[in-house]
Amino acid sequence: MASEVDAAQDSVILASFPNRHAAEHMLASLRRGFRKKARKGHATALVISGNKDGSLKLTQSRVLTASGFVYTVIRISLSVTIGFTGILSTLKGTKGAVHEVRERDSHVGSDEHAVHALLAKAGPNAALVLVCCDDQELRQAVVARATDRASESWDGSRVQFLAGLDPGSRHDWLRAAVGEPS
Repeated sequence: MASEVDAAQDSVILASFPNRHAAEHMLASLRRGFRKKARKGHATALVISGNKDGSLKLTQSRVLTASGFVYTVIRISLSVTIGFTGILSTLKGTKGAVHEVRERDSHVGSDEHAVHALLAKAGPNAALVLVCCDDQELRQAVVARATDRASESWDGSRVQFLAGLDPGSRHDWLRAAVGEPS
């Protein structure tokens, strides 16, 4: 199901895939333009899958973290090459790398029945991709790719997405994932 999104609003795209590999492959097929805009803060991509213990695994897409990590490593090495004036940049780069590692992987939502139902509908090893973006051209590219490759997809505004969540603290992890304070 798809809906029109006002050009001034942030967009949320949710798509289901048979496995994590297919989800990451769809994001990788968006190529360099997606990674570049994500690095500038115009998009985030999270992959949600189920763990054997019943919790959900919320992971920042490898497509974005790999390029962010490479960018951080290059920045650190250039800073060291420059010398003493690069110490501040080195510290900032290290802080960014630590943040990348912490943000990369988390276990959440073991009582999240709606997400587990979506994963079960997509298959035993299914994964969901949650993309948030503020650029309409990028949104259209993600929606087109998700329509082609995903089992099911939904796109709408961030307001619509958050309005569909149950009130209370159960969905705080999901609100945080789309950048909304709890």
